[in-house]
Amino acid sequence: MEAAAASSAPKHLVTALHVGAVALGIAFLTTGVHEWFGGDLPVADPLRRWLTGLLAVVYLGRLLITQYVMVTRPFPWAEALAVGPWVVVLQLTMAWFGGTTQAPVDGVVWVGVALYALGSWLNTWSEEQRRRFKKDPAHRGVLFTGGLFSVVIHPNYLGDTLLFTGFAMVAGGWWPLLAAAIMAASFAFGHIPRLDAHLEEHYGDAFREYAARTRRYIPFVW
Repeated sequence: MEAAAASSAPKHLVTALHVGAVALGIAFLTTGVHEWFGGDLPVADPLRRWLTGLLAVVYLGRLLITQYVMVTRPFPWAEALAVGPWVVVLQLTMAWFGGTTQAPVDGVVWVGVALYALGSWLNTWSEEQRRRFKKDPAHRGVLFTGGLFSVVIHPNYLGDTLLFTGFAMVAGGWWPLLAAAIMAASFAFGHIPRLDAHLEEHYGDAFREYAARTRRYIPFVW
């Protein structure tokens, strides 16, 4: 209970920042792209703008469910102060390019929608599988290696990478893809090594055996 209480304020901060970013992004996609900055901006196809806004709202909903329902671990201020601003940057970047990219809505956009859906499923379902496993008192202190975690050690990170790659393809332009690439690099060179070190310290040989037979991030690659 104490850990949950200590995590409440950081979670609320991330939620407030994210809701504000999505609201601002949707306002830009619906009216701002026409009226803000003197009306001199290029205007994207209405379908691209609609899809960008929809994906932004879906991601916000998923984040809230994951943050408040599925993930029960402590959520410290250091993590909130890193995640919150980063989410704002991602959402506003997608809104800007989703509102101003004048390329036609073609197959690239629909592949992006498919990647977004796949990434959302990977992230959400892997967290739900782990939540169900940990909910059983008999599994207290046991490392979960089943379900999607039998394919890669970090399916949630893989899901987020695919999700934002797809989101970037829907928004259009190269800068959104750069944001997705930065996210992937932060997972590969920052979050994954730190989390693996923590898991090895916590679970010992159980994690070392699991890591020896399971890819970390990308199936069949690494």
